Amino acid sequence: MKPLISIITPTFNRAKNLPTLFVSLQNQTIKNFEWLIIDDGSQDQTSEVVKSFYSDDFVIRYLKKENGGKHTALNLAFSVIKSELTFIVDSDDILTMDATEEIEKDWHKYKNKNLCGISYLRGYSDVKVIGDLFPKDYSIDNFISLRFNKHVDGDKAEVWVSKYLKAHSYPVFEGEKFLGESYLWITLAKERDMLFRNKIIYITEYLEGGLSRSGRALRIKCPKGGMFTSLMMMSREFKLDQRIKGAILYSCYACFAGLPFRKSIKSPYSMMKLFCYPFGIFLYYRWRKYL
Repeated sequence: MKPLISIITPTFNRAKNLPTLFVSLQNQTIKNFEWLIIDDGSQDQTSEVVKSFYSDDFVIRYLKKENGGKHTALNLAFSVIKSELTFIVDSDDILTMDATEEIEKDWHKYKNKNLCGISYLRGYSDVKVIGDLFPKDYSIDNFISLRFNKHVDGDKAEVWVSKYLKAHSYPVFEGEKFLGESYLWITLAKERDMLFRNKIIYITEYLEGGLSRSGRALRIKCPKGGMFTSLMMMSREFKLDQRIKGAILYSCYACFAGLPFRKSIKSPYSMMKLFCYPFGIFLYYRWRKYL
């Protein structure tokens, strides 16, 4: 029987963290999932650790690829999943015991609403929320509207409809190994709304050297990807303050990419880019210390 959920774990040199996540999956009240581990070229004992995992209750699949960054690991995962839903769970995080049960319950209730997914809360624990609560529990809203325009901050736990993920992929820029996941979430939000739940199902520890902790430095070192995502934020789905922020970030990343001024303000959104360019230059000089 095909599992309802594919839990995708992209990993790079996190062999010591995977057993804790494995235990949290074993402890799920409903085993309605498969676990797909994508090894992004680890040089530690990841493959040996994964071989030690065994479960009668859910399938574990392991694929190893050449190191290319988390977004390329996700592209590989999206190409092989066959489940109805997809849940990305990082190797240094865990799920609450009722996570997959909550997902199944909510999905069966709302699956006919033409949604692209369900967004739950992340927590530092099962009672302490990371960032903001959603304005209303069990609300159907748009990811761009809620997370950007209404400024609901903090990492969340998004579960996506697999067929929509499979219809898209992350672009890959030569020489760059980082692209923010928000690119794809914005793409899906331009097509469909999602369900928002004020329920913690995902517990996060921000490790030194993890992508969340080192995000700014990674973005600066991968400016083409930063430009690409910032350009998306200038579209009319975003409120003016977010569009201006996108234009400032675009100009900043263009400087890190060495893009000449005339090229950096070319269409689309030329006037907004031109207006925000001085602020982008200022940010560029502020951020050079992170290189």
